[in-house]
Amino acid sequence: MFLEKAYRGNNKWYFYLLTLIIVFAAVQLASLPLALYYILKDPQAALSGNANNLLAITNTNLGLALMLFTFTAGVIALLLCVKWLHHKQPLDILTGRNRFDIKRTLFGALIWGILSFVLLGAQYGFGDTSNLVFQFEPFNFFMMCIVILIFIPFQVAFEEFIFRGYLMQGSVLLFKYRWVALLITGCIFGLLHASNPEVERFGFWIAMPQYILMGLILGFVAIMDDGLELALGLHLSNNVISSIVVTHESSALQTHALFRDINPQASHMDTLVMLACGIIFIWVCNRKYKFLSKINLWGKVEQPDESFNS
Repeated sequence: MFLEKAYRGNNKWYFYLLTLIIVFAAVQLASLPLALYYILKDPQAALSGNANNLLAITNTNLGLALMLFTFTAGVIALLLCVKWLHHKQPLDILTGRNRFDIKRTLFGALIWGILSFVLLGAQYGFGDTSNLVFQFEPFNFFMMCIVILIFIPFQVAFEEFIFRGYLMQGSVLLFKYRWVALLITGCIFGLLHASNPEVERFGFWIAMPQYILMGLILGFVAIMDDGLELALGLHLSNNVISSIVVTHESSALQTHALFRDINPQASHMDTLVMLACGIIFIWVCNRKYKFLSKINLWGKVEQPDESFNS
């Protein structure tokens, strides 16, 4: 199964450390074109060193493409390290199945997309829409869609491969239990988003529970479904819709979305709504794939026999 594949290959702790260093270096190297574009576009903002100014350049499609391109380098570096340092197949950190099930990913994206649009419709259809500005610019919007469809999958793949794949398997090797790996990777996933401008805008204790909860939902789905496919679909749908439909000045990606919210609000109720959506997502996916009864979340992940590594 997926987490049992953690025992394959070379798993010395320093291989994990070296891999993370290489991946970080690859992302930084790939960000050089973005830094150059940032300097040329706004030298004064670049000299200020304000991270929010850097994020703001995603309101140009070239800036958005250059920012998302950095994740492409991260994905490539991670998979190369898995193969050449850990002596595993890249598929080993992705799924317990013999091949990656793209139909699962598309199904997960569809279900979360439906939930997202229902939620957006309820939020803006029955709520106050006075702060919502329609900003459709045909050329910029369609160019943005091209950038999103090309590069967002790499951004999502990078986060899922790292957290729900590589680090979750590493946590299993260290702590043995699935639920411990879930908590560790979910919390790390959330905390690494602490520098996002949404956290500054809405407050740590409002925004951070949502990031951590999303990490836990994605991790739970990956563990129980024995692979990253459904989690990738959920994550991909979430990021694509949030990039294309509504943006605001505190968004991590300030795109040419259809609408701009000039006074975005957030509360703990949003966390409860996300939890409800996560439960519905899991229920619907389980109705189709019947995965909840197959894996014991609380069970210990035992090392397979020697033939497993052959």
